[in-house]
Amino acid sequence: MIRRWITLIVLFGCACLYAQNINLYLTLLEKGQMQEVKDNLPELLDRYPNEAGIYFLQAMVNKNGELSLKQFQSLAQKFPNSEFASKSDMKVGEYLFARGLYSQASIQFKRTIYKYAEGDHHQRAMDLMVNSYFATGQEDSAKVALKIIKQLYPSLNYDQYGIEGLDKTNRDVRLIRLDSDATTSKIKSRKARRSLVIPKYIPKPWVIQVGAFGKYENANRLKKQLQGHGYATEVHTLNSNGKRLHAVRIVRFETKEAGNKIGKRLKKKFGLDFRVLNNPE
Repeated sequence: MIRRWITLIVLFGCACLYAQNINLYLTLLEKGQMQEVKDNLPELLDRYPNEAGIYFLQAMVNKNGELSLKQFQSLAQKFPNSEFASKSDMKVGEYLFARGLYSQASIQFKRTIYKYAEGDHHQRAMDLMVNSYFATGQEDSAKVALKIIKQLYPSLNYDQYGIEGLDKTNRDVRLIRLDSDATTSKIKSRKARRSLVIPKYIPKPWVIQVGAFGKYENANRLKKQLQGHGYATEVHTLNSNGKRLHAVRIVRFETKEAGNKIGKRLKKKFGLDFRVLNNPE
């Protein structure tokens, strides 16, 4: 028992030391003392070979922009649950923006906002996303993206862009006068056909997952936004690596190809990453 407590104390101490080291070196980078960080990197990589923060420092001090880009992308894929994953994806977007690759940058920033519910990157990512859209003359795309983002993060500053109608729904509700006699006749006709024909059950085992959130509220906002665009969307609770997540899924499709077709349409229109899953009813 005593040995176990000693082990826990040592591990806790190492974790605290690691966090202090990372904060120290990030502060040095902010002050422009890049060489000092570079000099200490070999020792840090040797002591903390499985820590995302060390690889973030490595990418930050690399003078080769293309190599840094690959390092940031690799970090985000290898350590998706680390706080440095969102920072790395932001750096990728900033690199694309600085190179004038605005179409790619807008998609990258939008993906980063959707992907990481936690963190302090949302306002800056949104600002750069909107600027990227404006640079390519895609004001309508910016408006569509902002409508979804406002559902997810209503406390951000949206007024600065000068885009109106972010709170308005896309559909107008209209009342239609019905002919009661014609309606009654149609209902009777359909009931008669229904009593004669037994429909064949066709399974639809495929769904499109467009996001998984720690907070139900965020998942529900995205669900409502997609429903507003006519997609049959549901929120499913699942466990992943001990974490409770709320997955947003568009249902249901007879084939994987049909799901992929809709998924590609969603990615093109909203910038949503997607996975087509086999999830039988």
